[in-house]
Amino acid sequence: MTQETKGSFELGPMDAAIILREDGTLEACMPDLSQDELPDNVMLGTALIVALQDPEMLEILQKKLAESCLENQMIGVNDD
Repeated sequence: MTQETKGSFELGPMDAAIILREDGTLEACMPDLSQDELPDNVMLGTALIVALQDPEMLEILQKKLAESCLENQMIGVNDD
């Protein structure tokens, strides 16, 4: 299911956000990454940004997603 959201939203000091634009670009809002310990959500956000910028990693993610969808018989399902 998709939800249309317009406007802005608040992020907490250790929240991470990634916006994937229709034109293929992305915007990210991340807390200070130079801290000694980062929460899992920030590490995951960072990993996703790196993967989206690396064609080899992106191909692996897309392949795993396709395999997962086939396993769960989700290919072609549209929840709009």
